[in-house]
Amino acid sequence: MGAMEMIYLICLVGGLIYALVTLLLGDAISDMLGELHLPVLQPILLVSGLTALGGVGFLLTRLTEWSGLAVFLLSAVVGASLAVAAYFLWIKPMDKAETSTGYSMSQLSGKIGEVGTTIPSEGLGEVLVKMVSGTTYHMASSMEKESIPAGTRVVVVEVRDHVLYVTPFPEDHEKGED
Repeated sequence: MGAMEMIYLICLVGGLIYALVTLLLGDAISDMLGELHLPVLQPILLVSGLTALGGVGFLLTRLTEWSGLAVFLLSAVVGASLAVAAYFLWIKPMDKAETSTGYSMSQLSGKIGEVGTTIPSEGLGEVLVKMVSGTTYHMASSMEKESIPAGTRVVVVEVRDHVLYVTPFPEDHEKGED
């Protein structure tokens, strides 16, 4: 096996492993990367292009008598074409999608919710948050370390370790003090 065949095989296998890891751990990786957004240079496009380059290059090297330069150039054109097609047929339309049923925990900051289970001053309660996908319940703790009774409207200030840190909604909090 020649050096170029090995490079093509590494691109192909690396892309397949990346696809498998993304399939299994995609949400965790997205949460770790946070709000990093590169419209054209998205990792899925780069990896799909390299995977196609590797697959086409490996097959052409094995099945044809073409020169190494011709195989590389054709493989690069196919890989780049696949990445460009994926961008315009998949990524760009998905960016313009108005609604999605999925969400990330980091998107909960700033949302209004309602306390479902009283939040003690030192502990966890439960907050109901309405999202596009429906109503979700999340563990919550008081940001000011004050007890928040069930039924109180709250604002999610921060999300850490899958716990919402909330504070009473200002309008409701002021009404309760009158």
